[in-house]
Amino acid sequence: MGFCYQKNFFNPTLPVDEAQFWALVRATKWNEAIDKFRETGDQKLKRGLPAFIFQATFDETESKKGIVGAWRKQAATRLSGLVVMDIDHIDDPMAVFDSWQGSHGWSRILLVYITPSGKGLKVVFKADPKEGNLIDNQHSMAKILGVKVDESCKDASRMSFICKESDILFINDELFTYENKEFAKKYEPDYRANHSGATKSDNLASKAAVEGAGNVGQVDGEPVSIKWCGYDVQRIIDQRYADKLPCADDSNRHKESLKLATDLLLMLDGDKQTVQKVVEAQSWVQEIIDERNENVSQTVDSAADCVAQKEKKYASSLPSKAMLEAIQGFTGKTYQEITKGTKASPAALADDDMARWLWDWGEQIEAMFEVYPILQDICKGLKRNQYPAALFVAGGLMMTLMTRCTYRFYHRPEELRRLNNSTLIIGDPASGKSFATRLYKLLAAPIVYADKVGKDAINAYREQMRTKGANKEKPKKPKVVVRIHPARTSNAQFIQDMVNSVEEVDGEMMQLHMLTFDTELDNTLNLQKGGAYIDKQSLQLKAFHNEEDGQAYSNNDSIFQEFFVVWNYIYTGTPIALKKMVNEQNFGSGLATRLTCIPLPATNFEMMERESKVDFESDGRLKAWAFKLDKMKGLLSVDKIVDELYDWTARRMMDAKENESKADEMLLKRCAYHGLNFSAPFIVMRHWDQLKQDGDFWYGEFETDDTDWRLAELIVNIQYACQRHYFGAMAETYFDNKLRDANVNLRRNQKTVEGFNRLPDEFTTDDVMRCFNLQTESAVWVKISRFQKDRLIEKEEKVVVNGKTKVKYRKIGTMF
Repeated sequence: MGFCYQKNFFNPTLPVDEAQFWALVRATKWNEAIDKFRETGDQKLKRGLPAFIFQATFDETESKKGIVGAWRKQAATRLSGLVVMDIDHIDDPMAVFDSWQGSHGWSRILLVYITPSGKGLKVVFKADPKEGNLIDNQHSMAKILGVKVDESCKDASRMSFICKESDILFINDELFTYENKEFAKKYEPDYRANHSGATKSDNLASKAAVEGAGNVGQVDGEPVSIKWCGYDVQRIIDQRYADKLPCADDSNRHKESLKLATDLLLMLDGDKQTVQKVVEAQSWVQEIIDERNENVSQTVDSAADCVAQKEKKYASSLPSKAMLEAIQGFTGKTYQEITKGTKASPAALADDDMARWLWDWGEQIEAMFEVYPILQDICKGLKRNQYPAALFVAGGLMMTLMTRCTYRFYHRPEELRRLNNSTLIIGDPASGKSFATRLYKLLAAPIVYADKVGKDAINAYREQMRTKGANKEKPKKPKVVVRIHPARTSNAQFIQDMVNSVEEVDGEMMQLHMLTFDTELDNTLNLQKGGAYIDKQSLQLKAFHNEEDGQAYSNNDSIFQEFFVVWNYIYTGTPIALKKMVNEQNFGSGLATRLTCIPLPATNFEMMERESKVDFESDGRLKAWAFKLDKMKGLLSVDKIVDELYDWTARRMMDAKENESKADEMLLKRCAYHGLNFSAPFIVMRHWDQLKQDGDFWYGEFETDDTDWRLAELIVNIQYACQRHYFGAMAETYFDNKLRDANVNLRRNQKTVEGFNRLPDEFTTDDVMRCFNLQTESAVWVKISRFQKDRLIEKEEKVVVNGKTKVKYRKIGTMF
C-alpha cells in the first residue's frame, strides 16, 4: 500500500511508505536545493528533485518480485484513487489555503503543500468514482475551492516534486494507507492505454478550444484543428518532419520533443495546454511515452522555462531554423511576413531581440558616417553593435559642451529648454565599456582645462588655511567655477560649485552644466550607501528638467538659497547596478523615464580588432570639435525637428492606445526630449558653416532637413526600445499594483448616499420611501427635513397623484 516516487525523471518508479516520505521531505540536501531554486530560478535544481506519484500504488505481492520501472509497464502498479491538483502562479499561497477552510470538500483532502517554486499549491485528495476520472475529479474539486484547474495534471503518471517539511500546510495520515479499488478498476484500463481526457460533458466543452492537433480531439463528432495565423499547425509539423521522423534509432527524441514544444510555445503565445496536446498527438512522442513513461507536461514546462530564460540552446525570440523552413515550405511565406503586424510588441523586449537590434542600429549609424563624419571618429575601434553606446556617450558629452545653448519644445514652448542627459551604458563586466573613457578624455577636454584654474585656486586656499596660525587672519575663500565632479563628492561641495558655475551669456546670467562621468556605477552606488557619495537621487531626478531645489542648513559651510539643478551625468555599469538604481520599489519616482540606458552587447567569445597604431588624427578631430562646441551659444533653430518628434510621439501614442498599454504610454512621454538633446550636437556640426562668430563664441540660425531628422528619429527609436527593454516589465507591474491598490482602498458608498443617488431629479414622498426603504410617513418627513436643512433639495410645488395631493421636491445639491 502507499503511493510511489521517482528519484528523478529517468529513474524507475518505486514504492514509498510513511517513513520514507518524511525522510525525503526532511532531507537537508533536498531542502537546500529547493531554497536555492527559489533564490535563483534555476530549473535544473527543480528537475533534480525526487518526485511523488500520488496517483499510483504498488501491489505488495507483485512488488516483492522486484519488478520496477515505468508504472504503465508494470503489473505491480495500479491507480491509487488519489487525485493531484496544481494551483500555480500564486503570490500568497497561505492566503489561498486559508480561504479553503470549512469548504464542504475538505473531508476528501489528504495533503496540501507549497510547491518548490514557493508560488503554487499542490492538493492531494480522494477520488470519487461518481465524479468521473482524474481530470473530472479535478474539475469538481476546483469548483469547490474556487480555483482554476491545471489541465496538464490529468495524467495518472504525473510527478509531483517533493517539498520541504515546513511547506506542508495540511496532512492526513490516511494519505499513506488510502486506496480506492473501485476507482482503479473502473478507470485503470483507460490510463494504461494513455486515455486521460475528461469524460464529463461540461469538462469536454470547456476543453474544445484546446483539444487536438490535426485530428487530436473531437467536439460534436467533428475534428478540431489548432490554427496558427490561420494555418493548420499539424500540417506545418508534418512539413518539418517530412524528410526524417524521429524514431527509435534516434537517441535524441526527448530533445526533439523539447525543441518542438519550444517552437510551438513561441508560435502559440505560450499556451502550454494547447502545446502539450499538439506534442502528445505526434506518433513518435507516443512511442517514447509508452517506452519510458515520457511525461510530456514536464517537457512543455521545461520548454516554457527555456523560453522565459532565453536559453539560446533551444529558444530565441523566433522559432528554430527547422520550424521557420517548415513554415515557409508549407505556406510559401516567411515567418516574418506572416506575423508582421499581427502581434503587439511586448513591453519588455527580449535580450536576443535587443542583440539583433543593436547590429541593425549600428548599420544605420555607419550609413551616416558620410553626412556626420564625426561619428566615424567616435566609433573608431568598436564593433557595429557597440556603435549605439558610443553615439550616446559622445552625444551626452557634446551636449554638455553646448551648455550655453537652448531650444523650445512643443510642451510649454514659452520655456527655454537646456540640453540635458542622464546616460547609463549597461553591460556585463569586461564587455568593452572602457571605450567611454577615451571619449570622455577627448570630448570633455575643454571643461577639464577650464576647471584646472578653479581647482588650483581652491587647493591653494586650502593650503593657506592649513599653514596659517590660529590667530592669523584667514584668507577669503575664492569663488571659482569647477564643473566636473567625481562620484565621491559631498552634496555640500557639489551644490556650492553648481551655484558658482554661472556665466553671463548675451546679457543674461546662465548656470552652466555640471558633469559627472564614472566608469563604475556599481561603485558609485556603494559610495552612496557608505555616506561618501551622499544620496543624490533627488538631484538626479530634478536634473533632467532643470527643476528648482534648495537647502537650508545651520552650518556655515553650506549655502542657504534656492537653485536650479543643471547637471549631466554619464555612468557605465552592470545590469545588477542598474537594478539597484531603478527597481520595482522606486519605479514610481519617475527616474526611469529620465534615464538613457543603452546596452552593450555580450562579446560572444570574439576578440576585438587588433590596433597596430595610434590614430592621432582621429583623436585630434574629436578634441578640435570639442573646443568648437564649447564656444557655441544661443537659441537652436530646431523647430522642424521638434515638429517631427511631436508627430512621432503621436503615432506611438496611438500604438499604445490600440494595445491598451499604460506602460508604453508612460515610457514614451519623455523620449522626444532624448531624441532632440542627443541629436542636437551632430546637427549643429553638420550646419557649422551657416553659423556666425561673435568674439570667441558661435551662434546663428540654420535650416534642418530630412537627413537631420533621420538621425533624431534613429535616436528616439533607440531610446524608446531601450526604455521598454529595461523598464517595460516594471511599468506593467507598476500599473497592475496601482489598480490592485486602488481596488483595495475603494470605499463602499453609505446607504444614505446610495438612496439619495437613486432619487429622481424631481420626486415626491413616495419616491423617498421607496429609495430609502422607509416604513413610515414620519421617517420620510424626517429624511426630507434633513435634506432641506443641508440644502440638498428644495420644495417645488404641489401635485395631485391618484386623487391625493403630493408635494414635489427637486434636487439642488450632491451628497458626498
